[in-house]
Amino acid sequence: MPTTTARRHAMTSRDLEILQWIGRWRAVTCAQVAREFDRRSGSERRREVYERRLRALHTLGLLQQARPLGDRPRIHWLTRAGMTAAGMDGTPASPSVAELVHDLEVIELADHLTNIQPDHQLITEQEIRHCEPNPSSGPGARVRSDIEIGAGRGTGGRAFPDLASVVTGPDGDEQVWVHELERARKGRARLMTIMLSYAYAKHIHGVVYWAWPDLVDLLNSVAIEANRTAEAANLRPCIIVRPWDPKL
Repeated sequence: MPTTTARRHAMTSRDLEILQWIGRWRAVTCAQVAREFDRRSGSERRREVYERRLRALHTLGLLQQARPLGDRPRIHWLTRAGMTAAGMDGTPASPSVAELVHDLEVIELADHLTNIQPDHQLITEQEIRHCEPNPSSGPGARVRSDIEIGAGRGTGGRAFPDLASVVTGPDGDEQVWVHELERARKGRARLMTIMLSYAYAKHIHGVVYWAWPDLVDLLNSVAIEANRTAEAANLRPCIIVRPWDPKL
């Protein structure tokens, strides 16, 4: 017979939606879950409602939770059982303390992109990683295929962007935009190689580097050089730099 705890924490269809959304990222905060699902429902619920559901999913063994950084909120991510419940394949993401601030800010960037370009289909790094490599499988797989080809040009194995967005262009053609959130300083040579790998990826229409305030000048400088190099090779200049004001 089911236990009292299992009956108390019965799964709902909204719980499955929450698991599927969390599975798009390495880790999320309760505030990020609340914002996403308030938007979906068109109404605002008390934070305690989401905290209670996340605790229930943790009790059911579908989520893990921790607070690895004392000055950051508690984070939640899927267990293998959570991935199974959400109908997702592959290995559960494992949050990295070193990359936690970046990873949470990527979710903030995704929210920003959703607001400013609602006609774009947003694809996360986790979704690109889990896509079948066959380009006919969809835009995420095509992004993966092209970026892997570009990575062979010397990016040191950096094969997947933070985010990609897909939109139908004015002529009915599919445009794929890559979005990179730059928080840590990289050397000019490495940045140039990564930017040019995107320029050589034929399916990529453009790349937007969202830069932490102290990195804007560096990225602008490298992007200008990368675009000139691409143009000299008869490629379309496609690197854009935008400032990013950290949200967390």
